[in-house]
Amino acid sequence: MSTVADLNTAIGGHWLPEPAAGRHAERLLGRIETDSRRIEPGDVFWALRGPNHDGSDFAADAFRRGAAGAVVGKPVDVPEACWAMRVADTQQALHHWAMWKRRQFSGTAIGVTGSVGKTTTRQMIHTVLQTRFRGTASPQNYNNHVGVPLSMLGMESDHDYAVLELGASRPGEIATLAEMCAPKVGVITRIGDAHLHGFGSRRKIAESKAELLAALPSDGRAVLGDDPWLWTMARDCKAPITLVGTSHGCDLRATDVESGQGRLRFTLGGCKFHVPVWGRHHLTAALLAVAVGRMMGFDFDEMADVLEDFQPVPMRCEVREVRGATLINDAYNSNPTAMKAALELLGDFDTTGRRIVVCGDMGELGDESPSLHWQIGKQIVTLGGADVLVACGQFARHVVAGARAAGLPQARSIPCPSIDDALPYLGQSVLPGDVVLIKGSRIMAMERVVAALEQYPQRRTA
Repeated sequence: MSTVADLNTAIGGHWLPEPAAGRHAERLLGRIETDSRRIEPGDVFWALRGPNHDGSDFAADAFRRGAAGAVVGKPVDVPEACWAMRVADTQQALHHWAMWKRRQFSGTAIGVTGSVGKTTTRQMIHTVLQTRFRGTASPQNYNNHVGVPLSMLGMESDHDYAVLELGASRPGEIATLAEMCAPKVGVITRIGDAHLHGFGSRRKIAESKAELLAALPSDGRAVLGDDPWLWTMARDCKAPITLVGTSHGCDLRATDVESGQGRLRFTLGGCKFHVPVWGRHHLTAALLAVAVGRMMGFDFDEMADVLEDFQPVPMRCEVREVRGATLINDAYNSNPTAMKAALELLGDFDTTGRRIVVCGDMGELGDESPSLHWQIGKQIVTLGGADVLVACGQFARHVVAGARAAGLPQARSIPCPSIDDALPYLGQSVLPGDVVLIKGSRIMAMERVVAALEQYPQRRTA
């Protein structure tokens, strides 16, 4: 395990107070935490500077909660039994510490990116590999310039693998993250319409994801979902490529694909897979996980057994019953590609009640926001078969206009400026037997809809 002296060597910090260097240098380093409110005894508080606050201002709170030490950007008072290191830039210091951890790590670093399905893919890969090897994976969706180095801190010198999720909202970000974590294996799910505002075009999105391929060594491996954009971008990849999907040209090709009743079924390598997830769109994630597992020495039967017990990621097509209705809680995030997949799932549901869509804005789509929201409104009817639509947010009227153009009556397509405006209506309208899809970008916090529906008393009649 790393010591406080290792940390000081990596980031070049100035000890606070000065005598702490002798007293604390050989102490084992505790867990790193960037939020003082989550500090537990023995943790190290890393004081990052944000757009509104300087984390160093919360060092005293971290020490009160039991922090053993802190990395700060300005002088702070340090309790007698504790230590601190002052650096010029705590974000840069975090990167230096993450790269120090990477140099001590001799296992296989696996980078996962794509416009949709990154988190589920990362978790499926981790689910397979951890049955035989020791390793780590990004917690939650730690995939940006802060999350990736924090994820890398989970790597230990004796680990066999690390699965790191890489996200981006602008060109060049994947390249920066890949330079930091130096992946040996690169996994790309699919290309979609996420973050169009930052990238400018779908081609730029594909080029950005392909930055991961450019970072791979010639003795590495690339694993790609069956996506035409990826075929084009993969031409200059130095590493061998495995393509997964259902097309005839795929290296790992699934057949007999079926989805229903919370199970994804397919055949691969003569073996039948039964993965407990809702929706056919999870097929890419499962195949990518199997491809990585094959590289690490797993056979198909072994992985089929493991994935049969896969635990789906919360708020990603999470299906449960609330007040007699079936809720599809896909509230974590949204973009046009992900929204389409969720609507296909809704359309596949057999129900004695109605199909209801509660959707929020899809963020960061730039100048195409009005037209893309209008198109989603149309797909809510044509793909999802919705009987009722409640759209929330700045582009709610564009979504409703698309739905009405596809034939949804005005009385059953309601635009709301905010979620708070929608909640009273939803509490009165959702009935036993209904299927309700809840989805929107992270900025909308659509999980509030789920929480509100859980609190309303169940209605038994219309």
